[in-house]
Amino acid sequence: MVQLHDVLLAQWQELRRLTYDYLDVLNPEYLSLKLPFPTSQSLGYQFWCMLGAQESYTKKLEHGTWQGFSSSLDQFTVITPAIVTQQMKKADKRLAQLLTTISPAHQLPHGQYAQETHDILFRIIKHESHHHGQLINFMYCFHLPIPKSWQEEWALIYDE
Repeated sequence: MVQLHDVLLAQWQELRRLTYDYLDVLNPEYLSLKLPFPTSQSLGYQFWCMLGAQESYTKKLEHGTWQGFSSSLDQFTVITPAIVTQQMKKADKRLAQLLTTISPAHQLPHGQYAQETHDILFRIIKHESHHHGQLINFMYCFHLPIPKSWQEEWALIYDE
């Protein structure tokens, strides 16, 4: 029988594959781009937040309680798409390894049950999906390359 967290992990991995495809087409200077309104965060911030959420929720799974928000990208003075990809792959490996140790009957620390695992995975998926929408805004605003996988998944094209 397929377990829910296996299905969610597969969905997460597919979504993250799309994120990698996006990173693969970006030039480093694109990460400083901001949308044309005063409160816009940069394109690089989108990846900082995506990675930070995954890492922070993974810590919650490990410790059973929220440990605060942090992103491993904070250790770098200059961020490039290659660095983001490197850190995301580390976080993906850590999350996948952790999930192999949590079964539906496993009780997390502090009395939380494994169902919480599914909720946390779903939150990671929702958060990454939200940022995909943000990334699409940057794509269209600055006419950035559209990866083929994004053309197929999100039906994106430029009207030329």
